[in-house]
Amino acid sequence: MTTLQPFEATDLFKLNNVNLDTLTENFPLEFYFEYLILWPELFFKSVETTLTGVSHDDISGYMMGKTEGKANEWHTHITAVTVAPEFRRISLASKLCNTLDAMTDSPPHEVNFIDLFVKCNNVLAINLYEKLGYSVYRRVVGYYNTPEDGYPETLKKIDDDKDAYDMRKSMGRDKGKSVRDDGRNHKCYPHDVRF
Repeated sequence: MTTLQPFEATDLFKLNNVNLDTLTENFPLEFYFEYLILWPELFFKSVETTLTGVSHDDISGYMMGKTEGKANEWHTHITAVTVAPEFRRISLASKLCNTLDAMTDSPPHEVNFIDLFVKCNNVLAINLYEKLGYSVYRRVVGYYNTPEDGYPETLKKIDDDKDAYDMRKSMGRDKGKSVRDDGRNHKCYPHDVRF
């Protein structure tokens, strides 16, 4: 049985099944702690409870979100949503995303939109987000470049492995103002992304 619970600092010792996966981005410990301190209600885990003589709980995934921006740019940002390989394909990522949607579309947050960044070649994730109501707002050229790569010289030089889609989902109070139908035609550099 799956339950959603607040993430706790000690959970960082129990994430090997989730974080030791090529599809999951790992962060320094202080990054996780910052989210636990500043946005504790938007950092939660999914837990699988099994009863096989001995009761134990396994973390099957987690959501790291935050709120940022001002006025029309007030939004929730999904920093990470990830599910352990053995728990994929059971709509767990959808459950995590839908829970965040419900939390931030109502008081005290009442954001205009939710956004996230995803590699342009991550077709499975893009399909998932589109099914959840997200759409591409713009392509961020060179978002996943390493410092050695530097910024691309031109926005015309695209690379699906290094570029990200900035995907957004409009929330109730926004009434669709923060999304666009032709987002794949809009490009920007990483330093242009500001809130």
